[in-house]
Amino acid sequence: IYTDADRVSLDANERYDREKEILSKSWPVPTPTLVYSADVERVLVTREVPGHGFKHFMDEGRTLEALGMMARWVAGFHGSAEPVPQEGTLWDHFSRYAEFQDDPEFDALKGLLSGVPLKEFVLTKGDCAASNFKFGETGAIGLDFEGVAFRAAEYDMVALVRGLESLTGESVSDMVDTVVKQYAEVRPIEDEAATRAVVKALVQVSDY
Repeated sequence: IYTDADRVSLDANERYDREKEILSKSWPVPTPTLVYSADVERVLVTREVPGHGFKHFMDEGRTLEALGMMARWVAGFHGSAEPVPQEGTLWDHFSRYAEFQDDPEFDALKGLLSGVPLKEFVLTKGDCAASNFKFGETGAIGLDFEGVAFRAAEYDMVALVRGLESLTGESVSDMVDTVVKQYAEVRPIEDEAATRAVVKALVQVSDY
């Protein structure tokens, strides 16, 4: 049920429309099955998504395994829609977002991000927190599509890792390496070393 009482930047109608649009289509990666919608009341009902949560893997010492499954899901989602050609650099893109602008250390990344060309936007999930994934027998299942938009692929990669260092005890370096490696096995990355450097730097200035 989508209401304006939720403390998010997008209004309830926009969040409802985004979620319904994604859940109403078939995707090459697992998503919840939509069984009912009511536009006036802004209600969406899906079938229960069976599987484990992220904490199950943390408890078993398999955090990187779960993160890898999430990265593979994200890569599949990014490849599910035609990319939109872009010009400029990753600095031009990421400097638009308040979540990075508000960090005083972000300006120090201008040299790094300006050196990486932005060639395309992909369909990004937008909220890749570990709580927005379930894990079944075949891998990760994405949940929550209110934040979908066309962005740089690195946007979702950063979101996969952000916030997990203090939660899991895994190093940012190991998590970034896992994300980039597993992502690239599904959707090729032109320069994996540059991607690792960018994702690691952005995680470190925006972590919490």
